[in-house]
Amino acid sequence: MIVIVVGVPGVGKTSVINEAKKYLKYEFKVINTGDIMFELAKEKYGINNRDEIRKKLTFEQQKEIQKEAIKRIKEMEKEGDIILDTHLVIESYEGYIPGMLREYAEILRPDGIAVIISDPDKIFVRRLKDIQIRGRDIENLKRIEIQQNLTIYFTTIFMFEYGTIVEVINNEEGLLEESAKKFAEFLNKLKESKLNK
Repeated sequence: MIVIVVGVPGVGKTSVINEAKKYLKYEFKVINTGDIMFELAKEKYGINNRDEIRKKLTFEQQKEIQKEAIKRIKEMEKEGDIILDTHLVIESYEGYIPGMLREYAEILRPDGIAVIISDPDKIFVRRLKDIQIRGRDIENLKRIEIQQNLTIYFTTIFMFEYGTIVEVINNEEGLLEESAKKFAEFLNKLKESKLNK
């Protein structure tokens, strides 16, 4: 089983995933698409960090390494259930690009998608704190809102094309535990439904 977790950078996906582990009834391996893509980009293009993927590689180059990463992730599903931390919309130097093309979605066919959202102003503040750690760009609030809306929109494609179940989780400031519990409940129900088929 593969469950994708998506959200714009700074929304707190990783924090929600890590906190949710305390409430999971089943074992899931957490995989980050960006980490696998970085390994591939480092080998092939000499990229030094994950943010350089979107800044220095063309859309075609990003598609090439993404396809290889998706194939690797699908193979990992044979070893156990996966939480896939990824992005459906990426802001590159060319503009917004899909974090997952249809052909890659066809390979993955996820069982569920959790969309982590938050207020754009809270995301902006988190990014300011994060900038020294990850070298993230400071974006204005409107661009954060646009990227978040595009992310939600793209999840509907999975719903209609593959019957993927989607849950939207609001990661409000100071309410991480509640967000994590909601995410864990979503995963537990998906797994139980799969086991009962």
